[in-house]
Amino acid sequence: MDYKVINKAIAVTETLYDGYDERPVDCDFVLPDYYPDIAAVLKCTLKPVIQSKQLSGDRLIVDGTVIIHVLYLDESRKCIRSCEITRPFTSTFSVKTGVSNPVIRATTKTEYVNCRAVSPRRLDIHGSFSVRLRMLAEGGAEVVSAINGDTMHTRKNVVTYSVPAMSAEKSFTINEVLELGSAQPPAETIIRGDAAAELSDCKLMVNKAIIKGEVKLCNLYTSDVTTGNVHKAEHEIPFSQIIDIEGLDEEWQCDTRVDIVSSDIKISQNQNGEGKLLEVNLKLAATVDCYRTGMAEVVTDAYSTACPVNLEKKRLDTSHLLAIKTDKSTIRETFDLPPEGADEIIDIWCDASPLEESCENGVSRINGRMLIYLLAKDGSGNVSFFERPADFSLEYEDDGCTNVSSDLAVSKVDYSMAGSGQVEIRVQLNVTRRCFASDSLVAVSSVQVDENAAYPAEKAALKIYFANSGESVWEVAKACRTSVDAIIQENNLSGDVLAKDTMLLIPLC
Repeated sequence: MDYKVINKAIAVTETLYDGYDERPVDCDFVLPDYYPDIAAVLKCTLKPVIQSKQLSGDRLIVDGTVIIHVLYLDESRKCIRSCEITRPFTSTFSVKTGVSNPVIRATTKTEYVNCRAVSPRRLDIHGSFSVRLRMLAEGGAEVVSAINGDTMHTRKNVVTYSVPAMSAEKSFTINEVLELGSAQPPAETIIRGDAAAELSDCKLMVNKAIIKGEVKLCNLYTSDVTTGNVHKAEHEIPFSQIIDIEGLDEEWQCDTRVDIVSSDIKISQNQNGEGKLLEVNLKLAATVDCYRTGMAEVVTDAYSTACPVNLEKKRLDTSHLLAIKTDKSTIRETFDLPPEGADEIIDIWCDASPLEESCENGVSRINGRMLIYLLAKDGSGNVSFFERPADFSLEYEDDGCTNVSSDLAVSKVDYSMAGSGQVEIRVQLNVTRRCFASDSLVAVSSVQVDENAAYPAEKAALKIYFANSGESVWEVAKACRTSVDAIIQENNLSGDVLAKDTMLLIPLC
């Protein structure tokens, strides 16, 4: 019997590494001479920032900086001060070698931080954070895509897959001098600043990607250190970059991120000698992860009408990147102000992160948590800091999606009094969702035909088969050693699965 087996390597995503490196933070910090003494610590934050990633043989080295920001009250207890401590870190991961163009994503997460003033000039800080590394590459699963032969019959499925193709990074800087609005008083000290990069467009071309967006700045500053008067300044700085990606195809999908690596904002004087100018120096890193999507036919079952066929099978798991979507969502939260110490709100800001992501019936759900931070004054002008968590849930229509991964970034926080002792906050989130459709099937990986055990010739042209409801025509044809098309034509069937108990006439080959 003549037959030919055609094999094909189906592209699948291979996870080269997926793990964490936990890093402790223990430091003792003495205030420089030009900082006022500490009367009380209000808030301490720990933010790990990745500066670079380097792949060297079987090691991937992640270098970064831990930024510790402390808000405190000076001796008057009416003026908010801040200081910043930076410490470098390095995480080293052992990874699989011999893979070209891996997609590497390293992210950080703050686990906890504790800070206490052991004296008016010295801070004792303890905390920890983790660095997560995911390293993906294109792999291959060898399966049978066709079996050619006069007596061979095959059942096939079409699989759609998306695999990482390559990754590119580019660092760039933004240096601007921004002016405070005419209605805003001059600045004496900066208390805290938020900088967030938002992408508005990513255009793919041959061998390059063109990205556009803006950096949103929100700075809280003191206009008079004797009274502790606080004001907020908001600015937007546009940016555009061309990122070279050798081999980029316009049909690929790209997951693009822009992260703030470092932010340095200083107050400078205008021509009138007023502190109305902000010197902004930002370092940003743009990362483009590219995914290639394809389709292929694979054989899931086979038989011969002439002789027995032995099949080896393997499970084939594929994932298809349907889309990368970006939305703006608003979360509203109303909560009671503390009964004491919050007669006047100075500022409210928050962080948000996803806790659980799921897809069901074409709806993606993201359950997350916000941490809301509140600076307030009491009737005597004394400053207090409050913190509270708030859970939220987001839903999106994502047809065909079976799993989703998301990034959340706070772009704006507004607040207003909602009643006696209550405040309503409105948090605008930038939500990026990577929507995947996952599939799993059993594919034929090897075929052996036993030509020495040929079936005896049939003496009849037809036979009768009593099929049950839900039975597959394919299984009937395979058991009776005939073709699916012959059974369908002989019995005027409209599909492969029988809707009711049926007596079938089986043409024999």
